[in-house]
Amino acid sequence: MVNIKYEQSNIQKIQTNLNRDNMNETILILNPNSQGGNTGKNWIETYNKVKHFLPKHHRIIFTKKANDGTLTTRKLLKNGYKNIVAVGGDGTINEIANGFFSLKPKNTKSDDYSKFRSESKLELINPKGVMYIVPSGSRNVLARSLELEYQGAESLIRIRHMKRRKIDAIAGIITDKDNPSLSHNRIVMNAAEIGIGAEIIDRSKKVRGKIKNRFVSTMASIFATVPVYKSNECDVVVDGHRKFSVNMTMAIVSNGRFLGGGFKAAPHAKFSDGLLDIVILTNSGSFKVVDKLIELKGTSTYKFEGDILYYQSPEVAFFPKKSNITVSVVGEPIGILPAIFKNYHNALTIKSESTSTRI
Repeated sequence: MVNIKYEQSNIQKIQTNLNRDNMNETILILNPNSQGGNTGKNWIETYNKVKHFLPKHHRIIFTKKANDGTLTTRKLLKNGYKNIVAVGGDGTINEIANGFFSLKPKNTKSDDYSKFRSESKLELINPKGVMYIVPSGSRNVLARSLELEYQGAESLIRIRHMKRRKIDAIAGIITDKDNPSLSHNRIVMNAAEIGIGAEIIDRSKKVRGKIKNRFVSTMASIFATVPVYKSNECDVVVDGHRKFSVNMTMAIVSNGRFLGGGFKAAPHAKFSDGLLDIVILTNSGSFKVVDKLIELKGTSTYKFEGDILYYQSPEVAFFPKKSNITVSVVGEPIGILPAIFKNYHNALTIKSESTSTRI
């Protein structure tokens, strides 16, 4: 018989129900609200289609609210479970990835790079843990960057044939917007956006409370943000010692090639090369930035373009001279500058469908 158990994510309840005699049980963590709520609405139909392809011993847990994916994953891994399947959009998958690591807030706020940077190593909660990636969102930007062809039910049908690999993890230390003396540690799977891109995302989320259509809310936010957005003077430190000042409109720190909207912003990025791809748009006032955003389609190397700077490095830090500059990860504004991002080479073990050797 298939050992299937549906649960709403409740951390205390999960703790009580853990079966220590079967640490090899595969746990599927689903966000029922992903794909506009279709993941939850269609789950019974989906499960009936895929159940014979799933591992014999498995359990299904639905998240209820933001950060459930992280807390549930962390609890399971601490109790010896190893096989965690992330089913959802970019936000859910990124939450679950954060659950694989021990991350603590840092009480540090400084313009001094040596004081702000993190000296601690990134620690896995369970070194034997494996994250299966099953894209089931509206955009699935991470899946596109990973070159995954299938999603949802079609991906779950192939779960036993998924290939194991190690990929890099980006660890970000990002200043809290409401309490600048506190910084948050966050794992970033695909990319972080800084500046106007993050501001558009922030405004779009607010507009979406009134306008449910994602495209309409995004376009409304672009036209409301771009005309009034001013570039900000920042100090940038690359690789711990290369420091320069720049009039920054937008920055992208990425392991993946794609951003939302299909922008191939980091065409040379790879998920296991030990390097961050850093793209900085400069001096782009008003609607000039729209032209620059359109150029982020992967057709250029950027290296010889005055308004687009491009670097590859294991580490980068941003320190603003004046304004609060928003930082966004997978469509969520999570803080402001200063921030530091560090690449940890092959820190996370994943399973996904077989792809090209590019990553």
